[in-house]
Amino acid sequence: MSKDNGKNPMPNNNGKNPMPNDYGKGLMFNAFPNLRGSRLSGANLRAPPSLITQPGAFSSTNSGQPFASSPQSFARPNIKKPDLEYLGYLLGLMTCPTRYSEFHSYLERIDTYETDHKKKMLFTIGSILTTNHFTFVDLATHQYGSQALKTLLKRNPSLIDRFIYEAVCINFSVLMNSKYSHNLIVDVIRAVDKFKKESLYELTYINALFLAEQETGCIALNNVFQEIKGKFRELIFGLVALNADRLAFDPYGTHVVQNFVTLKNPRATRAIAVTLFGSFFRLAMERQGSYLVEKCLKSDQGREIVLIEFRKNDREWVRMASHRYGNFVTQCALLVMKERGMKAMLREFVEKLRPHFGSMEIGHGKNTLKVIEEKIEDYLLELPYNLLGFMH
Repeated sequence: MSKDNGKNPMPNNNGKNPMPNDYGKGLMFNAFPNLRGSRLSGANLRAPPSLITQPGAFSSTNSGQPFASSPQSFARPNIKKPDLEYLGYLLGLMTCPTRYSEFHSYLERIDTYETDHKKKMLFTIGSILTTNHFTFVDLATHQYGSQALKTLLKRNPSLIDRFIYEAVCINFSVLMNSKYSHNLIVDVIRAVDKFKKESLYELTYINALFLAEQETGCIALNNVFQEIKGKFRELIFGLVALNADRLAFDPYGTHVVQNFVTLKNPRATRAIAVTLFGSFFRLAMERQGSYLVEKCLKSDQGREIVLIEFRKNDREWVRMASHRYGNFVTQCALLVMKERGMKAMLREFVEKLRPHFGSMEIGHGKNTLKVIEEKIEDYLLELPYNLLGFMH
């Protein structure tokens, strides 16, 4: 009963956390006290001006074509001619698909040098590739250039701390928004010290909402978030929770909200559900939105809030049961209530549908009807365990 044949990039690792008994929008601000007040844009937290990248400054990706421009067009005016020629040579090796293996051979040849000479050569490569940030961005976002850069950094991780970190900070949102370079951010986070990690965490927070609404940025944000620890992890959780009602209806932002609901952070999951309260029916009748509602239903912190909305509107509940996407959410809600032993509430929801069983036999409603007939009706007829003794 799949809603589509595409791959949903969201993991499905819902936590088994107890659900708090309190309810209300104040809970979100108790969970994330620094969110009180107006809606956040990550820029409320200051970062060093030189590290703040303006979204959309560069194109997101480069194809596998070798660089068409000469290295002179990227270099600083005072760069020496021999360095320009060497830069052109390196870019040719690193970005041309037919010469990509030559770059590996070149690095293997450097490996045969004496330690000091080898170190000097690798540092020269790292320095010249980051001399100009346009050059570095074009290389890092290039299909083959990004692979060559990764190979280089594996051979000498110290280049990350010495050269790559600064270039990544200055071009952070551009690199995060490229399908070829966003994994570089993860490599850099893992390689640098705690202070530099914090700067990268902060840049992720500052750019979080922008990235969440980009085709590649939403994937990059989810991947990089796995590396983030401490206060910035909580800040990003809170930022997404506070803006969940906007992100949930965005074609890319929805993937971020779906992912965050499954990350076993009880406060964040409940805060997201509180923000979405009043929108669950609307979300359930959209393809990606229906996935999000199902994830909320399967979470211990979001289930109660979703069911409260469903319980308050009989008309929408009936309509959803026969909707193209909504019927999957209806099935999920019924099965979750059964699994959680919520028999009284389950019976209530089934009875609301019963007068419409005839019309549900046509169209998508038949999927809901099949689940009720095969998995729900017999369960509702079972006697409670403590009454079975009276049958003998």
